[in-house]
Amino acid sequence: MRTFILLLLIMIWGTTWIAIKFSLMGIPPFLGAMLRFSVAVLLLFIFARLKKIPLIFPKNKFKYIFICALFLYFFDYGFIYWGEQYLNAGVTAIFFSTFPIFTGLVSTFVFKSDPFRWNKFVGLLMGFTGITTIFNEQLLMTDFEGMVIWASLAVVFSAFSAAISLTMVKKYLTEVHTVPLTLYQMIVGVIILGVIALVRGEANQVSLTLPVIAAVIYLGGIGSALAFGLYYSLLKKMSPISLSYIIYITPLVAIFSGWLILGETVTVN
Repeated sequence: MRTFILLLLIMIWGTTWIAIKFSLMGIPPFLGAMLRFSVAVLLLFIFARLKKIPLIFPKNKFKYIFICALFLYFFDYGFIYWGEQYLNAGVTAIFFSTFPIFTGLVSTFVFKSDPFRWNKFVGLLMGFTGITTIFNEQLLMTDFEGMVIWASLAVVFSAFSAAISLTMVKKYLTEVHTVPLTLYQMIVGVIILGVIALVRGEANQVSLTLPVIAAVIYLGGIGSALAFGLYYSLLKKMSPISLSYIIYITPLVAIFSGWLILGETVTVN
């Protein structure tokens, strides 16, 4: 069952990069991210009511919820959406594959959740080296100048932020039921992203089409409500580092889906 969930997460998160591209075709980045997680919040709330899952949450844990939400939904997803305006889906996924390395560093040296092992870090570096080697032509075909440089840095920073958030969840919040844990983080994230979108005046830049709406619904329902529920359920049983390895495989799905749906360039390599 665990293997099936891991494979499902790879397929889901591998396709979210292309779905974000569709979302950005009609909705600015921070508003698009806010709408995505608003859909997820609604679906999680309905699921909790139908399953009669108590949405209680320890008050002394709220500070961790807020910090985790800030890093995951603003610094991670906010920056991913902003960065992907200037990068194709595959290259964005490649830059985000720094996430396992950051998870190893944060988990070992910041929160001390995992003991230091040389073989673990060599494995993380080899995984990232393998990704950049396989997809080096994708990177070489990208014109790194102007906003593309800032977008690339934003996506790498988003991976670092996700590592902080998910390692904190593992250390401080694993005893909380998966549904309220996911739901309350997303509510905080929606508020933060909504404020940023309001300040940037993004509501005036919306152009809705059927593909854009479908992308938001897919990202909210499958790519967020379902995916994070599954991810946090695994995080209760696995270390953040072990779980982060799935990110090394998602660029394969992202690049293939980008080629298949958007016609993004893929070489024989």
